[in-house]
Amino acid sequence: MQINISISILNVLLLLFFSSCSGMMMRNPMYDAHPCDTCREIGEKFIEGYRKTAGSNFGGGNTDWEEKKLKGYAKSETRFIEIMETACSKSESQCSTFLEKYEDLIEEWYQTSLLETIDTFTKWLCIDTAKVCCPQGTFGKNCRRCHHGDNGLLCSGNGLCDGDGKRSGNGRCLCNAKYSGTNCSNCQSGYTKSVDANNQIVCTDIDECRTNFFFPPCGFYKCNNTDGRFECYGEPFYLQSSKMSLIIVLFITTSILMYKDMQNLALLTCILTAVLVFVFSRNIL
Repeated sequence: MQINISISILNVLLLLFFSSCSGMMMRNPMYDAHPCDTCREIGEKFIEGYRKTAGSNFGGGNTDWEEKKLKGYAKSETRFIEIMETACSKSESQCSTFLEKYEDLIEEWYQTSLLETIDTFTKWLCIDTAKVCCPQGTFGKNCRRCHHGDNGLLCSGNGLCDGDGKRSGNGRCLCNAKYSGTNCSNCQSGYTKSVDANNQIVCTDIDECRTNFFFPPCGFYKCNNTDGRFECYGEPFYLQSSKMSLIIVLFITTSILMYKDMQNLALLTCILTAVLVFVFSRNIL
């Protein structure tokens, strides 16, 4: 009996524990969208709804009467409600909360603004009013300017600014592959830098396997160039009989050169040695 009671208590405690954890996860901000993203989505849907309802009550017939009716509908509460109903889906609680907070200000804008200014709605709502977004190319609480390259492009056109367009982030350039530096204007190790006709920085892979012909990076192993780096593979050349024979020939020709009295032979061996060195180096690669 006592064991059953203990098991029941344990089950209740486990149920409470997992319920608490689940509640914490649901409330955790890390699972929510950034307020700027939510605001921009509302702005886009509001503009879309505004345009869709622009002529919804104008269906032909008595033109004078319908024009008067349309003018009344253009700023009506009915149209505003229709637009607002499409701004958020029923399952988006974060969107609904945001919309409820600024609904009065949005309605005031709706009543006082002209149709021609509808494209500025998102800027008005997200940057000027709610202050959750920044203009593109800026970041942080005070919308500071992101790093730009000498070519005038954001992060030299080779990366993204952390927090770009939002009231968050640190403004650092998150460089694309191959690029590095404060404004992504340099190349990572293994690449060479150049500038094209459009003043755009280009990082080109360095073929390490061929940059040093006589002293390859893999030494006695074979070298395979990859993007931004290289890899060594295979067995050392001195374990291969064909390459070992080249070493022996090189040693013999070098020994002949040490004798000053054999000028003609020395000249011949010089030529032979040069050829063998070339062949030998190509075999190592």
